[in-house]
Amino acid sequence: MKALKEVRREHWIGARTSLLALAFGASLVATLDCATAEVKRGGTLVLARPEEPLSFNPFTQGDNGSIYALEQVCDSLVEADASGTGLRPGLAESWEVSGDGLSYTFKLRDAKFSDGSPVTVDDVVYSWNKLADPAAAYQFLLKPVASIEKVDDTHVKMTMKEPYSPFLSVASIFASAIVKKAAFEANADAFASKPVCAGPFMVESYERGTKVVLVRNPYYWDKGEDGQPLPYLDKVELLYVPDTNARVLGLQNGDYDVLAIVPYNQAQAIKDSPKLSLEVADIYRLDYVYLNHAQKPLDDKRIRLALNYAANLEAINKAVFYGFGTIPNSINPKMNFWSADVPTFGYDIAKAKALVQEAGYDGTPIKLRIDTGNAPAKQIATILQQGWQEAGLKVDIDELDSGTAWNSVVDGTYMAYVSYITSDLNDDDELLALQTDPLDDGTQGFFSRYKNPAVTDLLTQSRASTDPAVRGPIFKKIQEVTFGDGYSVALAYTPSINAYQNYVKGWRTLTTGWWWLENVWVDK
Repeated sequence: MKALKEVRREHWIGARTSLLALAFGASLVATLDCATAEVKRGGTLVLARPEEPLSFNPFTQGDNGSIYALEQVCDSLVEADASGTGLRPGLAESWEVSGDGLSYTFKLRDAKFSDGSPVTVDDVVYSWNKLADPAAAYQFLLKPVASIEKVDDTHVKMTMKEPYSPFLSVASIFASAIVKKAAFEANADAFASKPVCAGPFMVESYERGTKVVLVRNPYYWDKGEDGQPLPYLDKVELLYVPDTNARVLGLQNGDYDVLAIVPYNQAQAIKDSPKLSLEVADIYRLDYVYLNHAQKPLDDKRIRLALNYAANLEAINKAVFYGFGTIPNSINPKMNFWSADVPTFGYDIAKAKALVQEAGYDGTPIKLRIDTGNAPAKQIATILQQGWQEAGLKVDIDELDSGTAWNSVVDGTYMAYVSYITSDLNDDDELLALQTDPLDDGTQGFFSRYKNPAVTDLLTQSRASTDPAVRGPIFKKIQEVTFGDGYSVALAYTPSINAYQNYVKGWRTLTTGWWWLENVWVDK
C-alpha cells in the first residue's frame, strides 16, 4: 500500500491556471500577497454576490449560492489545492490506496468542529453515509462504493465495487463535507441554517434574501503564512445583491470590499479605477440554457436541436459576454479531457425550421426563465427568443427571483432556464455523471431528466483506468453523444470576473469557481 500525502493526477498536467492575464494584463501579485507581505489579522470583509445560499445542508444542495458558502464553513477529507487543479490533505492528513485501487484508507487529523468538539471517525462514516443516501443530491458519486467502515479511532476505509479513478477528487467535493453527527441528527433543519462543521468559518447569522454573516472558527486546524491558525479575517458578510448595477455601484462607492461576478460590460470601467483590482479567472464554467426533457415539446430531440441551431451565439458573445466567451462544443465546461474535434452547431435558421416542421410542433410555447434583475440573462433570452421564433417556435420569457427560479428547476416545473454550470472538482467525471445520471432519485440528470444508457456505460468504462490515454477517447465519445442529443443549449465558455478594493489581499478564484476566504485579509 502506498501512502499519499498530496496528490496531483497525471491528467491534471497542463490544466489551466485559475488566474489569467487576458486582455487586462491582470497580475498574479494579488494572489501572492500572503506570501510576500506581512499579513494583517482581523477585520470584516463585505462580499456582494448575485446568488444567495439556499441551505447549508451539504447533502441536498446543488446551487452555487449554497456551494460557495459551504466551502467556507465545511471541510472534507480531501480539499482542492490553491489553484483548484490539484488536491491537498483536508481533514484527512494522509491516505493509502491499495495496489488494486479498490480500497482507500484515510487517516484522520486531530481537528475540531466549530463548537470545539473533536472530529471523529464516526462523524466521517455518518457524513459519507448521508452522501450515499438515495435522497442526497450527489449520491450518484458513491454508486461505485461498496462500503464505508471505521477501522479504528483514527482511520476510515472506503472499498470500491470496481475501479473508480476519480474517487480522491470525489472526496474533495463540498457534498462530502464532514458534519457533526450529533448536531445533524438532532435537527437537520436547524443544521441547514447554522451548520456545525470543521471549516475556517462558522455561521453567525443567516437572513434569507439578505445576507449571511460568517465569523472565524476559533478551532480551525490549518495555519496561515504567519504560523497562526487561519482564517485571517474575523468576519465575512456575504450579501445577496441580485441587481447587477447595484453591485457595481456599491463597489465603486466603497460599500463592498469584493464584488463577485462583474458584468462583462462594466469590466473595463472597473479595471480603469485606480482604487480597484479586477480579476479575470479561468474557471470550469459553461453558460447554458437548462432544458427539461420531461416537458413537452422539449421531450423531442428534434426540438432541442432546433433550439441549438437557432441560437445566435456570436451575437450573444458580442452583446452579452463582450468577447470574453468562446463558442462551446460540449455540455461540460472546457476541462482536462475536452476535445476540440467535436463540431459546434453553428447558427442555421433553415435547419432549425426543418427540424421544427419534422417534429410536428404543436405550438406549445417554450417558457424561457431568467432571474429577476439579471441584465445579461435578459439580453441572452431576448436574442434566443428572436432566433427561436424565427425557427417557428413560440417563446415566452418569464422572470423570477433567483431562489424561486432555482427551486422550479429542482422540482421540475421549469421548461428552459438561462443559467450556467461549474465543476465542483477537477475531474471531468463528476459533472458529466451529475448531468447524465439516469436515476429517478438524486438530481435526475441535474434536473434535465436526460437519460442515455450508452453514456452511463461510457462513464463506467472511463472509471476503470487512471491512464489519460485510455480515458481521453472515452470522454470525447461522451462529448459527441451528449452534445448531439441536444442536452442543453450551450452558450459560451466564460471566465469568472470579480473585483475588489486594492486593500483586499490574498483574493483568488479557483478553477472550481469558488474562493478560499480563509486566505484573504484586509490591509487597512
